[in-house]
Amino acid sequence: MAKKLPVHEQVLLAYYVQYYLENNPHVMYALHERISENMEPAVYEIAMNQLFDKGLVNGLEKIRRYDETEGRLIMPMITNKGILYINNVLGIHPYASDGSKLEYVRNSLKTSNLLLSVPVIADYVDEAASIK
Repeated sequence: MAKKLPVHEQVLLAYYVQYYLENNPHVMYALHERISENMEPAVYEIAMNQLFDKGLVNGLEKIRRYDETEGRLIMPMITNKGILYINNVLGIHPYASDGSKLEYVRNSLKTSNLLLSVPVIADYVDEAASIK
């Protein structure tokens, strides 16, 4: 039986995948928009706040309400600590080359029988992993 990855880990995984696809704040912002528009707002806010509190993402003030950024642009970015966290969750060795990380993600999700239960994230990770 598949083990459901917690929502905050799924959100972090999406930023991890994007980091290895194209590490650019504007592209990360586009990912933020895609996820936030296709997830229940409160669920995304809670996940992002958890990640922010643990130091796994930065580039945002703690999200109180998604639709009220008080004029600040939210540009989430996974931190080094976040990268190490996902490496640990998926069993990806830190010495694996950056170019093969997405392949490791795809293989690890299959072999560890982890389920991505958030449709927008499952679709994104599947699309991104097939690019590289």
